[in-house]
Order: sequence, then C-alpha cells, then structure tokens
Amino acid sequence: MLRLLVSLYIVVFASIIAINLGSEAIWRNWVDQAPDDLRHATLVAGQYKQALSYIKEDEFESFLSTQTQLTVFPYEDVAWLPEQLTALRQGEIITSFDDTGNALLLFMTNNGMSVAQLGPFAPAQSAELKQYTIKFLSYSVLALLLVIWLRPLWIDLVQLKRTSEKLASGSLDLTTSRSRFSAIYTLTQQIERMALKTASLMSNQKQLVNAVSHELRTPLARLKFALAMLAPKAPEQVAAMEEDVTEMEVLIDEMLSYARLEFANQQLHMQQCNLAPLILDQLEKLTRTTDKQLITNTINDTLVMCDPHQLTRVIQNLLQNADKYGQSTIRISLEQRQNMAVFTVEDDGPGIPESKREQVFQPFSRLDKSRNKETGGFGLGLAIVSKILSWHNTSCEINDSELGGACFTVQLPLVSQSKHG
Repeated sequence: MLRLLVSLYIVVFASIIAINLGSEAIWRNWVDQAPDDLRHATLVAGQYKQALSYIKEDEFESFLSTQTQLTVFPYEDVAWLPEQLTALRQGEIITSFDDTGNALLLFMTNNGMSVAQLGPFAPAQSAELKQYTIKFLSYSVLALLLVIWLRPLWIDLVQLKRTSEKLASGSLDLTTSRSRFSAIYTLTQQIERMALKTASLMSNQKQLVNAVSHELRTPLARLKFALAMLAPKAPEQVAAMEEDVTEMEVLIDEMLSYARLEFANQQLHMQQCNLAPLILDQLEKLTRTTDKQLITNTINDTLVMCDPHQLTRVIQNLLQNADKYGQSTIRISLEQRQNMAVFTVEDDGPGIPESKREQVFQPFSRLDKSRNKETGGFGLGLAIVSKILSWHNTSCEINDSELGGACFTVQLPLVSQSKHG
C-alpha cells in the first residue's frame, strides 16, 4: 500500500508541475505575443513621449501638424480622476476610453503643462476564451496522465476479479498475467499465490473424494460379506453390526454427494421447468414411506429457470427433513406471488430457534447432537439445499409454521408467459 500511495503522490505532483510550466509557456507564446493594436500603440506612445521631450518649443507646433493621431491639449481642460492625474504627473502612460469603447493613450508633455493624446485604437481582445482553453487542456493532460498511471492497476484488478470468479465457480484453470508497472504488483503476487494454493487444495479435495469413493467402499463390502458368513452363528450381534455398516455407507454416500457439489455447478443445465410436476413426483414417493398426513396446495404452470435434476434434490431433501422431524402433519404449498414462485414445506415438529436457523445450513450441523438412529441423518441435507439454491441465486428461509414446527420457504423468479409462448 505504501508503494501505491508514493507512486500516486509522485505522479500527481510531477503532473501538476509539468502542467503549470507548460501553461505558462503557452500563455507567453500564444497570448502575450498575439497581435494587439493597443499593446503596439503603447510602445509607440512611449517613443512619442521620448521624442517630444527633445523637440524645441518653436518646432513643437510644426511637429504636431505632421502627426494625424497625436493631439496635445492643456491638462486643465479635462476633469481628471485623482489617480489619473497622479499617474500622469509621475510620467506614466495611462489608458482611457471614448464613448465608442476605443482606447486613448495619454501622457504628460511640454514640461507638464499639456497632455498628449494618441489614438483612438481598438481595445485589446479578451483573453477569457484562451484562458479557459488552457485550463481545459491542462485538466485533460492531468486526466490522461492519471489514466496512464491507473491502467496497469485496472488490468490487475480485472485479473483478480476473474481469478476470484473462477475459484468461486470451482474452476481450477488459473492463468494469470499481471503488469510489472502496477502499483499493486506485490499485492497481486500474493493474491495469485493464495489463489493457486486454493486451487491446489480444491484439486486435492477432488482427488480425495475419488479416492474415498473406492478405498472406503471396498473394505465395507468385505466387512458385509464377512458378517453375512457369521450371521448363522450370532444373528443378533451380526444384525446390529450390519446396521452400523449400513450407517457408515450412508454417511460415505452423503459425504461424497456433498463433496461432488463443490464441482457440480460447472455442469448446471438451466432450462424452463414447471415446478408443480417435480413437487408432485416427490410427494408421491414420500407417501410410500411416511405415515404422516400430507396437506398439499400446488398451482400448475409455475414456470421457472432452473436445473430440474438439482432442484428435485432440493425438494426431496426438504420433504425428507419435514418427515424426519414432523410429528403427524406436513403441509406443502406452491404459490405465485409478485412474479415469484414460492415453495414452502411446513411441519408440526419442534421447530428451529431463530438463533439456530443459519447454523442448520452448515455441513454436518444438527440441532440434535446425539445423532441417534431414530432421526438418522448426518447434517448434510440442508447444506446440500443451501448449496444448490446458491447456484440459482436464491436461498432457503426458515420461519415458524402455523402447525407449530418449522416453515422452509424457497423463492424463484417466474418465467413470463409471453416468453414461454
């Protein structure tokens, strides 16, 4: 950061000095040396004043008769302003203007008894336009220098944004290019090292998932075979052990399933989909395994953009969660509110405290710490729901249900009927 501040200070300081020097040079060569009748006449008036001081009195009248623009009159003939009279007596050449706006040059002559008038001349042109032009050019040059200084910084920031987007999407192909002239060159180096290390960790995780899929399943399969051989000798003990092995298999499946989700968003197949059939299909499956009362209220032709396979998994996990913790009743509804499809699942279970509602979406998080076999599960169902919904740019909200338990709500933007048609 110190390098960034120092480089910015140097660029701005050097730019201001260069612009000031350039502006002064342009003003001297463009404005001060521009053709100006009044400025030229002032020089001529100085020469007249010097010449008149050497002319004798008897030659004075004859000299004036040859000068068409020079007239001499007694200074008492004009009501001078005090500052004008003071300047004349000090030998200065003053400027006055006639009724038409033309300039007149006046100076004392004839030993201070008379005033010589030279003119009229066209007044000096206003330099206001030139002044604003120089200011505009100066600010433009300063802006250009700042753009040149900011360009390497901008390139690095865009590169960092692309790298973070790739990491967020699970892409491990990180090709980086940075400018050595950037003020944040050191920072980009450190962030790139961190990104490459993160990509390496993600790659190792993916390899670990594949390894676990094979290495853990193989000994479990041998263990199940050995238990089947021992079943006739100790059926009760073997049955309990088989339940533990089955539980381990389910845990491994859920762990692998969640781990694969870290990379699955690269293969999302977004398309128009009617939510109602997806929900009804999962409800039909649930009725085969549950003894709870199911109250349904779904609206057909509820079109959204989604990955049907992944969203089906969301519906399935929410229904299984309600079946697991509900006491006797589950209510499922699909409504349309303000261009949104609203899917809710409610149960009459113990509910979820408000302070714990964010926690339940974390992997391996369960409010029931005992992990008993009655409720089952390993705290990955809602984590999978949260992960999939994040790919659809939405989330799952938890509120209190009128049934007494928890109410899970998912909202997705509706696809307009005009687009569908």
